[in-house]
Amino acid sequence: MNHKDIKSMGKKRCFRCSKKLLPGGLSYLINIRVISDFDGVLIEPEEGVDRQLEKAIKQVEKLDPEKLEREIYEEFTLVLCKRCRDRFVEEIKYSWEGLFKLKKESDITIN
Repeated sequence: MNHKDIKSMGKKRCFRCSKKLLPGGLSYLINIRVISDFDGVLIEPEEGVDRQLEKAIKQVEKLDPEKLEREIYEEFTLVLCKRCRDRFVEEIKYSWEGLFKLKKESDITIN
C-alpha cells in the first residue's frame, strides 16, 4: 500500500456519528440490499387484466428508469465505528421491542 492510499484511508468516517476512522483501526461495513418482494398472490382487478396492464405500462413509461430500478432493487454500504455498529445491530435485532427493550430474560428495562 502506498502513501497516497494510506492518506486517503485516513479520510474515512463513520456514516452515523462522523467519527474519523483511522487507517488500520477498527471499522465495520454494513451491506444493505433492498429488493422488491412478491408473495405470489395476484388479485384480479375490477377493471380487467388488459386495462390494468395498459395503465401500468403508461405509468412506467412516464417514470425515470433509474428511479424505477431503485423501486425494485437498491444496494449500498455503510461504514461504522464500533460504537455505532453495536447500536445498529442492537436496533435491528430488537427494533420490535421499542422503548420496552428486553436485555435478558431476567433483566427487563422499561423506559
